[in-house]
Amino acid sequence: MKAVNEAVNLKLRKFMLPVRRWLALSLFGLMLPLRGLAAAPAGEMSFGVEPMLSARTLATAFQSFRDFLGERSGAKFVLDTAPNYDQFVRQLLAGEFDMAFIGPHSSLLAGQKAGYVPLFKCDGSMKAVLIVDKNSSYQKVLDLKGMTVALPDHLTLGSMLGTEFFRPPLSATPVDVSFKFNDYSNSAAMMLVRGDASAAVVILQTLRVMSPEIQKNVRILAESKPVPHMMIVVHPRMPVEKRAKLRDAIVEFTRITDPKRNIFVQSCSPSDKFLTEQDTRQLAPYVEELRRRLGQ
Repeated sequence: MKAVNEAVNLKLRKFMLPVRRWLALSLFGLMLPLRGLAAAPAGEMSFGVEPMLSARTLATAFQSFRDFLGERSGAKFVLDTAPNYDQFVRQLLAGEFDMAFIGPHSSLLAGQKAGYVPLFKCDGSMKAVLIVDKNSSYQKVLDLKGMTVALPDHLTLGSMLGTEFFRPPLSATPVDVSFKFNDYSNSAAMMLVRGDASAAVVILQTLRVMSPEIQKNVRILAESKPVPHMMIVVHPRMPVEKRAKLRDAIVEFTRITDPKRNIFVQSCSPSDKFLTEQDTRQLAPYVEELRRRLGQ
């Protein structure tokens, strides 16, 4: 047992070394540029948004945010996403986005692989939720034995958290279900609404911005443990002065109370800190799983 514990601790220490460097960079992210990287086209910046929803839904949801940042910074922001998480994360790790709105496990890997630094973090935490038809008879996770469960893309943190509903410690005993992965969270939820799945897993904050058709027809059966919230990271090629202006603009935008303008109004308020070392320890298994699934 001692040998096993030492091996686990060694693996965690190896993981934490680049993470500590990333945390240090996050403290100086508004002041410390890294050199030797290609600059973005003059006056234009790419804003990558992970494909949690379909491209059309994301374009509509983030239009006011993109326009607001453009007005405040004087830059033209081009909203960018991908047809699936695999392509999006590979573009992220290749440094193709000047700025990106991503999950915490992706942000850590992007920091390690491409030097991205945190610019903004949503306050608090987020959870995955297991949802079922509001009129179904399911009362506990065990009731779903033998059923089909719809999940978002297998690279997402929501998907990784979702599979945990069906094994200890969240479930007293393993529950045998069939997983059906989808490119987007709303696609997973629609499988449930259409009757193609008995349950679905989505991030609670994402559920809150889904269509009324979805929200009015589902109920929450179980919730995951809380994990750190979404983040906005910037590529180190972004000029330091622009980072500071953008952070100020993002914070200002989150104070808009009109939900038709502010995509974050129900799910994200600014945090005064980035990921802590405790956060990174909690996220370490998911970062390693993301790396494994990407073949990194």
